[in-house]
Order: sequence, then C-alpha cells, then structure tokens
Amino acid sequence: MSETPDKPPEESTGRKRAKGATQEPPVAAAEKEPAVGESPPNLIEFASSRSGGRGKNKAADGTAKKATQADRGTAQAGAGATESRDEALQASSGSAHAWRVPDSVQERFIQIGNKFHFPDGTEAFTHHGNRLTTRSENAIVIQSMVAIAHEAGRGEITVGGTEFFRKEAWFSASLVGLTVRGYEPTEFERERLARALAARRGAPPSEARPEAPPTQAAREAAASRSPDSALIVGRLVDHGPAPYAHDPKQAMSYFVRIETERGDRELWGVDLERAFRQSLSTPGIGDEIGVRAVGKAAVTVLAAKRDAQGREIGREEIETHRNEWLVERTSFLDERRKLADVVRDPSINASDAIKRHPELEGSYLQLQMGHALAERQYASHEHREQFVEHLRAHLARRIEHGQPLEPVHLRAAEERTPTPRSPDRDYNPTR
Repeated sequence: MSETPDKPPEESTGRKRAKGATQEPPVAAAEKEPAVGESPPNLIEFASSRSGGRGKNKAADGTAKKATQADRGTAQAGAGATESRDEALQASSGSAHAWRVPDSVQERFIQIGNKFHFPDGTEAFTHHGNRLTTRSENAIVIQSMVAIAHEAGRGEITVGGTEFFRKEAWFSASLVGLTVRGYEPTEFERERLARALAARRGAPPSEARPEAPPTQAAREAAASRSPDSALIVGRLVDHGPAPYAHDPKQAMSYFVRIETERGDRELWGVDLERAFRQSLSTPGIGDEIGVRAVGKAAVTVLAAKRDAQGREIGREEIETHRNEWLVERTSFLDERRKLADVVRDPSINASDAIKRHPELEGSYLQLQMGHALAERQYASHEHREQFVEHLRAHLARRIEHGQPLEPVHLRAAEERTPTPRSPDRDYNPTR
C-alpha cells in the first residue's frame, strides 16, 4: 500500500475546494499527436451516464441554463455581443459535463486544470472529458483513472495502450463492476479476479475457484514448511522488465507480482531477471512460487542529482547494494527441504544418503573435505566437531533455500599429475 500524499493546495482564487465537490475539467485543447517513434498514450474511455455522471452538480446545470438564456437575450440585443455569447456557450458546455472527482483521487493528486500530478510535480494522468490518458503504468494511477470512470460512466469502459496497462485496468475496473472492452483476460486472470471478488465478499476461497482437494503429500509438505519471513510465497501473477514503480521517468528494473493470502505484492530488483532465467524449476504464470533475497552485492550506480526544489540537475555515482534473488516453485522448494533434512542428520550414513539421493553426492564430498580440513586445522576434538557441524548446517541451508547443489569433482586438483612435456617434441617451430 502506498502512503497517501499531502492534499492539493488551495486554488488561486483563495477558495478551498470542498471534499467530494464536482469538478469541471476545462475545455481541453486537442490532444497532441504522438511524436515520430513515440507510442500512443495509455487510455480509458467511458460513455457518460444520462444524468451526466453520478456525481453531477445540479447547481452547475442551472447555471448553464441561465447562462444560455442570457446569451440568447444578449444575441437579440445586438450583433456586438456575438463574441461574449460564444464564450458563455463554451462555458455552459463545460459545466454540462462536470464530473465528480472521487475523494481518494483528490487526496492522492494535485489537480491543475485537466491534469493530475503527484505531489512531487510528476504528471500522473490527464482528464479529457470522457477520456483519460497517461504515460504511466503505475497501479495507483490506473486505479484512480478507473475510479473517475466508475463515477462518471454508464458501467462500461474501453481501454487502450500497452498490454500491461490494459491488463491492470481490466482487473481494477472488473473489481468495481465495470464491463471492459479492449482486453481479453486469460483463464488464470479470470480465476484471480474471482478469488479477489470472493475475498471482498468474505467468501471462502473455495467458492471463487473450485479446486480438487490437496493430496496427502501436498498437505504434509505445507504442514512441514517452517515459518520463514524471508520467503515470500504466492501465485505468480506477472513479471518482466519495467521502469521502477512503473514510472516512465525512473530507471529500468525488473518486477515480480504475486498473489498472496493478504493480497497482491509487487517486488522490484534488477537481479530478479537473472533469478527467473537461472531458476531450476522454471516457474510460469499461475504457479505457486517462493521468492527470497539470498544475498547482497555492492554496486555503484548512476542516480539523479536534484536541487533543493527537487529538480534534476545532473547525474551522480552512489555506492549502494543490490539484492540477489532466488525464484522457484514451492513444490521444488518442498523437495529441497527434504534433502536439507537428510544432510542435517548426522546419523544418516553418507553412502546411504547418496544411494537414495544421488544429487547430494557433491554436498557430501564437500562435507568429507571439511572433515579432512578440520583434522589438519584443529587439535581439539571439540573444535573439529564444531567446524564440521557449522559446515553441515551451511550446506543444508543452501540446499533448503533452493540454491544450486554442490558440483561433483571427479578428481581433486592435487591428485592430478600433468604428463611431462618434451621441449624438443612439443615445441618445434616451422618456417
């Protein structure tokens, strides 16, 4: 959940806008055509309701009618009033299409004319009467645009733009009961929507998506899964490269969105792309996965340098760290947990463990080498045992966390004896 920004400042007239008041987007200039090579903006279009929107200001209607009557009277009085009549008619037209801006949108953004901005001045979206446009794919922006369309429309919207924007707009609009054109959801996305709607009604998840009862093995795996705050578990909803926080002004990063028991959660990190590419279980959309930060790497990155007013004045290098991630299916992690339990148990003979689980041969080889090192390094039996147990716990933890198993080295380096080379035979330059 994002924090609620400060409320917009008072308007230049000195009158503070009442919360929930109907806003009149001024007659906007025609939208600019996208520049050459620039993609068209993301958009939501809606048809106004017969009453001009649920939150239409009735007082504005009366003002509009009076203005129109006054214009006609002025027109009859003389041709010199033609210009003022046209201006009044234009104003009345704007009043007749007044929309109510929901309180949640007013609290998040600063409205200047028909544009809505984040508190830091970044443009979020633009209101063109029954058309809302944005360059952003930010979830809060999409939800706010849907909220405006929901207040003003007849129950149906059309979405356009990037696939990610259309998908997110479809989900947000469907949650509030709007019919959406312009995006065809997948079966998994429909199931996800059903689960979300059931959760809002307080219905059990089984009503949202009928599923076969879990197998005995699945129940045992879930029961044996120890609580781990570092492992984030949920259904994979989406992942891919994107500007950080879906803000086109931010640097490129990589996101993973998962559906958890507490709602959707979005994780960001450049290394997540590598984690998916090198995943041993190759998770796909709809799979239950576990995501874990397994380490940190020191990096130097270029960041925006800003002045006291928050304006970007250049770039500067900063020292920071980058999380290293692991992404695997939970079924894979459950199997790894069983292997880790085998390695942790000192009562299990190495040869028996390898016979049952050949993939552990490299790990037991590492443990054997640790035994030999401890014999040479420590005179005390107690210290040797402590060293070996620490090594055993380290190997088991790597296995449980889903990291690659130790490779098997067929021959130790010191056992390799290179064949002597005859200089006269091996080095015989030719002309």
